[in-house]
Amino acid sequence: MASEARQPPSLRALQELLYDLMTAPAGVTAALSARGLPPDALDGVIAGDHRLSAAARLDIYANMYFFRILDVLREEFPRTAGALGTDRFHDLITDYLLQARPAHPSLREAGARLPGFLREHACALDRPWLAELAALERAHRELFDGPDAEPLTLEALQGLTPEAFSTLPVRLIPAHRLLVHPFEISRLWEAAATDGPPAREETLLVWRREVTVHHRAVSAEESTMLRRAAAPVTFAELCEAFAGARAATTQDEAALAAEAFQILARWVDDGLLTGA
Repeated sequence: MASEARQPPSLRALQELLYDLMTAPAGVTAALSARGLPPDALDGVIAGDHRLSAAARLDIYANMYFFRILDVLREEFPRTAGALGTDRFHDLITDYLLQARPAHPSLREAGARLPGFLREHACALDRPWLAELAALERAHRELFDGPDAEPLTLEALQGLTPEAFSTLPVRLIPAHRLLVHPFEISRLWEAAATDGPPAREETLLVWRREVTVHHRAVSAEESTMLRRAAAPVTFAELCEAFAGARAATTQDEAALAAEAFQILARWVDDGLLTGA
């Protein structure tokens, strides 16, 4: 009696097989062998010919998968790549794609987990600041595509009475991020240094103004105000937050108010505030 014809795999099983083969580190043929499958196991799925077998054709896509993502991540993390060098960055991304394979269909998300992965990777042992640098680069990418908001303008605020100004509810635009690092990461931005930045804690404000993402270091007092402004708050309450943060160093109310208003004026100029 003739043996029963082998049932074709389900679409889901076929998709999972092809994905596993294309993302295998040692190539399609080795991945087939590891599964106990012969080199011609794909002949019924992918058309081969005298020039290229089915496995060889799939290998083309497997190579494209890795090098396309490598190129994308090198563009997204240029300073991290520069600090590591070409070969070490290549090895890092190889390990990353093996242990944290992208699960999102968009290449935009391919590097989402790289900063966290770097914190545990061997290449960061002698560069403990590397993950923080990658986190800043990733924040730039995410905020570039972040949600829009209409920023408050100086012209709009100048028409308010003092009472209306002090009680006006505002909040930070959604396209912002506060990053706290144990190193002065901002020093690496202009020119990545392989010997690393000073080991001093730094809080960076990252935000998008129009189509450009910026970042700058902020003081402890400004950081307190920024955290308060993540939710709706009035200008008067922001000044109180600043005064509370500075109370230990000065009790001069006029000086405190002047410093707080300087910060708020910069926020408006930077396009950081929107109506609540």
